[in-house]
Amino acid sequence: MAALAKRGAGNVHHMNSGFPGAQSAARLVAVFKLLARHHVRGLSIRELSALCGLDRSTARRHLMVLVSTGLAAKDAASGRYGLGVEAMLCGLQTLARPPVFEACRPVMLNVTRRTQDTVFLVIRNGDFAHCLHVQIGASALPAHSLMTGQMRLLGQGTASLALAATLRDRELEQIHQRRRLDYESAGISRERLREMVAHTRRQGHSESLNLLTSGAIGVGLPIALEPGHVAALSVAGHHSRMDGAHKTAALRILREEIGMAGLQVHGLR
Repeated sequence: MAALAKRGAGNVHHMNSGFPGAQSAARLVAVFKLLARHHVRGLSIRELSALCGLDRSTARRHLMVLVSTGLAAKDAASGRYGLGVEAMLCGLQTLARPPVFEACRPVMLNVTRRTQDTVFLVIRNGDFAHCLHVQIGASALPAHSLMTGQMRLLGQGTASLALAATLRDRELEQIHQRRRLDYESAGISRERLREMVAHTRRQGHSESLNLLTSGAIGVGLPIALEPGHVAALSVAGHHSRMDGAHKTAALRILREEIGMAGLQVHGLR
């Protein structure tokens, strides 16, 4: 699992595994991964060809294989391609045992043991942050805190804010525009989201007070996975014990455990 953070991006011409006949399969995988990264907006065949470094006929041939298997689909309105139903079903199957959880589980256990605080593991799911696991600390947070399996808006919650800070400003604007009513009902205006993200980037980590749970303070860091994909870990505790010294120690311990697990902290934009 340590390899999650160490794989280079590269284009399809650098994805040959070295096995005879593997280049075509590697190209197909590369096309699929590009569709995954650009799923929300979708890709035209011309854009896909440019991104993967293949001529249009080759890119289209690989794309049609994915469409025929349900792993890719064409949007009728825009004519652009994204992931298909079969890709969604495959992704849902991994939630029963998420690979990122297996990689981060030792980190969560050790951070909780060393800090006595609660640790959250969150990944991006479209416009939302999906909580994969909560490692309960010695002093459990209130029941209305984020729980395993729940989703929150990107930027709503400490780990979710760490994820949001890794995105480009334009993408954040588009997400807020799509979910404007949801953000406003959560008390997060476009200006407030910008301010929280800017503050997170300046600090190099996320920090929140009462952002999801009343009386709770948390600090969080994004973790680099595959190129273009990020998870986040946060450490949260009651404000009565999360003073400045404790926050500093929790953040240091989180960084240490991430490094010892062979993972890497994702740089903030």
